[in-house]
Amino acid sequence: AVVSTQSTGILLKEELTPTILQTFRSTIAPRQILNQWLIANGFSNPTFSTVENNKIFTGVLTIDNDTYVMEGDFKNKRTATQAVAYAYCMRNHIELRHYKTGPKTNR
Repeated sequence: AVVSTQSTGILLKEELTPTILQTFRSTIAPRQILNQWLIANGFSNPTFSTVENNKIFTGVLTIDNDTYVMEGDFKNKRTATQAVAYAYCMRNHIELRHYKTGPKTNR
């Protein structure tokens, strides 16, 4: 991930395609994984928000007074916040395990 500092926060740039986001539909989403990782590592709860410009959303993540921004052509708030969580995880080498959701099954 390429990171640059802007007045609005740290801009996260991560290759993020619709296919990448679709892989999380039947798994635990990046936001949830990030929340769990932050709590386990002593950080405060993150705050997610979005900024809308002409029906395109930008994801904003705040952790302990540090703000991270993920720009892209995100058509809704949910996708924008998942994208910023994904980019933060990639930047900080937080493993995004593809856990299946729902009840466990016997093999």
